[in-house]
Amino acid sequence: MDKLKQVLIVAGTHGNELSGIYLHKLIKEGLYAVDRSTFSASSIIANPEAQKQNIRYIDSDLNREFSASNKVESSNSHESKVANQFIEHHANTSDRLIIDLHNTTSNMGATLILLADSPFYRMMGAYVKQRLPKANILFESRKSWSDQPYLCTASEYGVMIEVGSQAHSSLKYSTLELMKAMCSVVLDYIEKHNLKQLGELNDYDAFYYTEEVKAPVGNDGMREAVVHPTLCGRDFEVLRKGEPLLATLCGHDVYWESDNEVYPHFINESAYSDSNIVMALAEKHTVSVR
Repeated sequence: MDKLKQVLIVAGTHGNELSGIYLHKLIKEGLYAVDRSTFSASSIIANPEAQKQNIRYIDSDLNREFSASNKVESSNSHESKVANQFIEHHANTSDRLIIDLHNTTSNMGATLILLADSPFYRMMGAYVKQRLPKANILFESRKSWSDQPYLCTASEYGVMIEVGSQAHSSLKYSTLELMKAMCSVVLDYIEKHNLKQLGELNDYDAFYYTEEVKAPVGNDGMREAVVHPTLCGRDFEVLRKGEPLLATLCGHDVYWESDNEVYPHFINESAYSDSNIVMALAEKHTVSVR
């Protein structure tokens, strides 16, 4: 692929995820360098009104407004209008990559989310993993680029950085530092890619999203089970057949029944509470960069 000449760093896609919002502040104040010799970089707040009100969104999740169907079937919601404006200004640019910054209440550490399983992204994962060994590389690549609902797909290239655990509307020093570290390495990768100076990259283990797990709900609309206590806080740790997945409120456990080993993440993410999603699952595979 050609050189990337621009990087757009997006914060405040969710208005109460503060690490990205404060990283944007540092960029604007010249306290965090994002430009490199081969490209220019800038940062914006995607949903200023949600940031002002310190809430995730006004009417709907902005980070679900960017699939091809949503682009065609736009609504009158605040976030739909914001998405259309964002697309008007930032879409269809072949030499720009978007880095969308997020926080999670789950214990996911620094996680790089890649939405396509192409050589460019596989090598990005390798580069990040070599420089931040504790980082998690998560591929959500089951859908085509145009069908992905996420803001970073408004451009031809994009990634998400997800850092936690951090309560929404709060700010932690350690989490902000993790985000800065991950963002810097992604920017360095783009620079090395442009210069054709990536050097030797090693194969690595990455996670591939498979499905979400919802809590069962009773006739009254309330949950009948919660994440099993032995699983809480163990994002990206293996779950094997016969191990507990959920604990029901009536006193018995629900076990993982598949022969496939899976890796729960987004465990008890508070933003997914309304939809009763209690975790996502992934399989672990070795990624080859050769």
